[in-house]
Amino acid sequence: MKNLYLRSMLAAACAVTLAACGGSGGNLYLSGQVSNLAKDGLILLNDGERLSVPAGQSQFVFTKLVKTDDRYDISIAQQPKGAVCTITNGVGKATSYSASTALVSCETNTYPLKGTITGLTADGLRLVMGPNGTSPLAGTNSYTFEKVADGALYGITVLTQPTGLRCRFQGSTSADGSDTAGTMGSAATTAATLDCTPQ
Repeated sequence: MKNLYLRSMLAAACAVTLAACGGSGGNLYLSGQVSNLAKDGLILLNDGERLSVPAGQSQFVFTKLVKTDDRYDISIAQQPKGAVCTITNGVGKATSYSASTALVSCETNTYPLKGTITGLTADGLRLVMGPNGTSPLAGTNSYTFEKVADGALYGITVLTQPTGLRCRFQGSTSADGSDTAGTMGSAATTAATLDCTPQ
């Protein structure tokens, strides 16, 4: 009899604790995984609860508890700035200790990074930015790197000079002017002008 009384008191205490955590009689955490979230601003929504997910987060957990067999419908209330996220398995029914089948996948927007070239009268110029490169031909008056992530830091280097010419970036802080750096904007962005002159 004493054990039965203790068990009843324990059950009551657990119920109070769960209610204090925000559940409506529920005891399951609604959670999921997040991939490639590099930007702030993402807000998820379920059953009236808005959950902010910061950049770099690999998972999310709603504070409102759910019960077994409760339906959930996770949606995106706000996209992160400069990125687009989608949800897989965001709709379902809680059937286990943790309802955690949802996956939020994000992709940062990319834009072209362009710059002007002056005086390029010969071939052989090679510009690189990380693993990407471009080789503007003689007579070309611009260079382009097609897909640069929103807000990313970039650095462009003259890997090889054109025959008989010396090309330098305007405003370069390197001794020979062969490098330029900046931050990608939230749209097509203009990088430094590259001036080429005879050696």
